Amino acid sequence: MIRHAMRTLCAATFVAVPLALTVTPAQALTSCTVNGRPVSGTTVNGTAGSDYISCGALAQGDSVNGSGGSDYIVINGIVAGTVDGGAGNDFIMANAGTTVSGRILGGPDGDSILVGPNAGTVDGGAGTDFCRVASGNPPVNC
Repeated sequence: MIRHAMRTLCAATFVAVPLALTVTPAQALTSCTVNGRPVSGTTVNGTAGSDYISCGALAQGDSVNGSGGSDYIVINGIVAGTVDGGAGNDFIMANAGTTVSGRILGGPDGDSILVGPNAGTVDGGAGTDFCRVASGNPPVNC
């Protein structure tokens, strides 16, 4: 009887473990820092001044906002969400090996935007902007 109960318990454990591993966690930005400090959540905001923002992949629905100041924003993964430099002379880069399927917005003032393959939107916004897209959709307002 004890042996049968142990087999049942072990079998239930093997069935429950794979189910627990397939649960999808809540969406959040990964490996994101603002001025060297780790930040989590689906929205990352810079300060009113100049910021250095670095993130990994940006999932659909996630956003990075530089806010004011001349921001330096680097995305080191796929950009499916939105990057908005905000006001100021911003530098925004989505590393060449990553695909942009979301939106990269420079905002007002003179911005520099560099991206690899672009299947989304790259918009320099108002001001004199420099945009370089490796392939795909051409940038606008640049």
